Amino acid sequence: MHPKKVIFETDMCTDVDDVGALAVLHALADNGEAEILAISYNEVHPSGAGTICAINTWYNRGDIPIGIYKGDLVDPDESSYLESIAANFAHDLPTVPTPSSLELYLQVLSEQPDNSVTIISVGFLNNLYDLLKANPDLIAQKVTELVVMALLIEDPYNTVRHGLIDKSEYVIRNWPTSLVISQHGETVHTGVRLGETAAENPVREAYYRRFNGQYKGRSSWDQLAVLYGVRGLGDYFTEVTEGKGRLSNGYEWEMKPDFRSYLEVQLSDSEFVGIIEDLMIQPPRR
Repeated sequence: MHPKKVIFETDMCTDVDDVGALAVLHALADNGEAEILAISYNEVHPSGAGTICAINTWYNRGDIPIGIYKGDLVDPDESSYLESIAANFAHDLPTVPTPSSLELYLQVLSEQPDNSVTIISVGFLNNLYDLLKANPDLIAQKVTELVVMALLIEDPYNTVRHGLIDKSEYVIRNWPTSLVISQHGETVHTGVRLGETAAENPVREAYYRRFNGQYKGRSSWDQLAVLYGVRGLGDYFTEVTEGKGRLSNGYEWEMKPDFRSYLEVQLSDSEFVGIIEDLMIQPPRR
């Protein structure tokens, strides 16, 4: 089986499950299950790209292209760990200045075979809105599936934060290929075992700083989205293609096979913890 071609769309900033999800994605790439084409950042924190690159560098993939959102966000978020990691962990940004995510998407997607790319979005949908506005035909040609981490019914964060609900609605309404909602993870707490890893590991540092000098478990919404995005349903999930989703502005959409769906989990939280933490602490291939 060929590695799954993945673009990772992240709001790595306030919460730290984005960091854990990127660690999971790199571990899956080390295992031959994924090829990380690019990473797109949908926050505006000035240390975001540097931290992403530092994590990529730890996993010996410092050359992965990175794009950032260059629009304005209402009420941008602060972070407990981004500045420290960008300042203290080795990295060399692959492109200076860092391109916009839209530029990156247009370039990377155009270079891929048709019907070959999975986009895993664990943050806001502003970059995907820009892409959809700019070139919906390119998405239809190149992207097989968009995985969106959000609650199915009146999601309170990823679809609404920074005043982005109208853009979220536009993406969900108009995305031309399969869009799958991944919403489980709140009760799957991972990260404690990062204390076992090397001090040079920026993933460990992010969790340590997020919890004020401790290694504590954090909800794993983003890691589960990555797990599905790369491995598919497997024994982990079932895909529901009936019913409706609803945003908090009242917009509803209907599930439809091979077009709109959501995931239900098949394993216990403790089973998911074991799978996710094993990947999060897996040492990089040297």
